[in-house]
Amino acid sequence: MATATADIRAFTAAAFTTPEKFTDFCHNDGAPLGGVIGGRRVPGSMNATFQTVDPGSQEVLATVSEMGDAEVALAVDEASRAFYGDGINGWRDADVEERIELVNRLVDLCDRDRDVLLACEIRDGGKVSELAEGDFAQIRACAEYFCDVARRIPLGDGPAQDVADGVRGFTYREPWGVVAGIIPWNYPIVLTSWFMFPALLAGNTVLIKPAEDTPLSALYIAKLAEEAGFPPGVINVLPGRGEITGQAIAEHPGVRYISFTGSPSVGQSILRTCDRHGTRMKREMGGNGSAIVLDDADPEVVARMIGKHANQHYGQTCCTIHRVFVDSKIADDFIDAQRDFFANLKIGYQADEGTQLGAVINPTQQRRILQAEQETVARGGQPVLPGGVAEVSGKNGYYLKPSIYRTVPGVDVNPMEVFHTFTTVCPVNSAEDALRLANSSPYGLGASVWTRDVERGVALAKQFRDGTCQVNCHNSIAYGLPYSGQGISGGPGGGVNCEDTFRDYTQVKAVYVADYPG
Repeated sequence: MATATADIRAFTAAAFTTPEKFTDFCHNDGAPLGGVIGGRRVPGSMNATFQTVDPGSQEVLATVSEMGDAEVALAVDEASRAFYGDGINGWRDADVEERIELVNRLVDLCDRDRDVLLACEIRDGGKVSELAEGDFAQIRACAEYFCDVARRIPLGDGPAQDVADGVRGFTYREPWGVVAGIIPWNYPIVLTSWFMFPALLAGNTVLIKPAEDTPLSALYIAKLAEEAGFPPGVINVLPGRGEITGQAIAEHPGVRYISFTGSPSVGQSILRTCDRHGTRMKREMGGNGSAIVLDDADPEVVARMIGKHANQHYGQTCCTIHRVFVDSKIADDFIDAQRDFFANLKIGYQADEGTQLGAVINPTQQRRILQAEQETVARGGQPVLPGGVAEVSGKNGYYLKPSIYRTVPGVDVNPMEVFHTFTTVCPVNSAEDALRLANSSPYGLGASVWTRDVERGVALAKQFRDGTCQVNCHNSIAYGLPYSGQGISGGPGGGVNCEDTFRDYTQVKAVYVADYPG
């Protein structure tokens, strides 16, 4: 905790110039960008399109064709054909080293076209460059980790054991077949990678449904996958709205497994649909992250650290901090320091140098955040920074000011996830009170303890009802450790980023073999 306060700053933009290759891709010779099905660009049979826009300027970047029932059915057929091949030469039959070679080619092509994919994150997703560059690095990091896992976890027959006289049994591990990833708009490159690489390396063929707000990176990755030499139908991309394209994917019985990241209401609706025909589904459904600040912490340092995490991608990060429970002895100093940190964030266009707080993704999110600010006050929250609409000269984006509200124990002023630089701070009299309040949320994605006494912090962190529990850090990920949720935030399965993730994309059967009678 010896960090100098001046060294703690929000993620910050460098000036970004949009590459011509990105502009050409978006323009697509004047035609809408179609889905990618079986290695072909598909315009869609509904004659429906949508526009994807830069949230910081409302400039239209591209027109995209929406995929419906017919396109989902076609994609499932093409993915199934690629999976099975002619019975012996499908993607399921490819040697693990062959799959790894193609994945590595795709990663190399992503590196070659790094500026285009950064433009997808910055222009289409609204991120500042410092965060976008970190997200881009996850492509290679994720691929390399799961290539190693694929070599270590064999598919096929497991060790045999004698189970009775003349009877032996063994397990048989195999890929599901056609699997789908429903990807949210806040971290499109990261979450596409977290889905795509373990699923492919386990031998599945994939349907990627990007969010309608940020479809460009998935469509561009599909273009690179074709160049890398992936067989047609192994990687398919289906852009469209959740209620149209996502629902069609959930309703198709040929999709054997779905990985979903998004809101609880949508995730629970998809889960009910999947249950009707037995499709397995793993899900991460948001969070309302908490931080406990003990009385031995430096209030100014910790306020800035928590402020940085709360502002990561302008608070549009599922696991980040929105609820702070701080010891009452240092609460006033903490609140003053966090107010100063938030108030000094540079609000601006995400591609302009120095910007730290850009526009939220769309007008719907802007309205939801403004409504949440009003409801927080109505529930008893005392404004420290009241939030509200922000203006950025020369830009017509969805800009908002950061907000902080002071509250007291027993007054639940923000029960739902608020996707912005938004925190409530509640002074408490004990760590036990803080833990009880932190665990009172139905969400359970990420939480942290801030203290000089690391041993005490670890003991408290283990008691969080969250999938990721942290001491003196937050928004932490590492390959080899699961990123998952408890409560309504997630389940089932092993989360992402670990060996169990790879296993989630496989199914295991028990095989019994007896001697022929007689």
